[in-house]
Amino acid sequence: MDDERREYFRIEDEIALDYRLINEDEADQLQEKIQSRQVDRFTAASSFAATTRQITHVMHKVQTQSPELARCLQAIDQKLNMIAQMFVSEEIALNEQPSREVNLSAGGVAFRAQHEIAMDCPLELRMVLFPSLVGILTVSRVIHCERVDDNNRQFPWQVAVVYEHLRETDREHLVRHIMAKETQQLRGEHSGGN
Repeated sequence: MDDERREYFRIEDEIALDYRLINEDEADQLQEKIQSRQVDRFTAASSFAATTRQITHVMHKVQTQSPELARCLQAIDQKLNMIAQMFVSEEIALNEQPSREVNLSAGGVAFRAQHEIAMDCPLELRMVLFPSLVGILTVSRVIHCERVDDNNRQFPWQVAVVYEHLRETDREHLVRHIMAKETQQLRGEHSGGN
């Protein structure tokens, strides 16, 4: 029940987002890639972060037995994470792909688009969360698309998608990211009220 509530909890956020329309065959191929947990340059940071979380309890034991070894292992972990983040930055070309405001949850994302996208259309969706630079790859499906009459001429379409295929570790990244952002916003509201 808590997982379901977290999955549908939504926040306004700014992320790097890139998508492309795919056909059902491409969706199947991408699903296989996601399920096989194949790591590439884009998903390296996500995979490294998941591994870091898996070894956290072991690191606590090492910390108590050998603090110097623990510091060394943490430094190596940080170096690997920096390399993975560099890969993600290069893959999504952050300079050419500016961040956008989105409505984000662990179950889907809503964003503005340049062109109309047909309902039920499958998309390859790549998102980069800030500041962690974790790259998340999904097969998503369009559940809503409508033109918005406001002054946003570059992105006049509001699109909402659900993630059809997403690594469970990436869903966990999204949940953690959303909870951290909510905490940050609440702290900002709290300190602004004093």
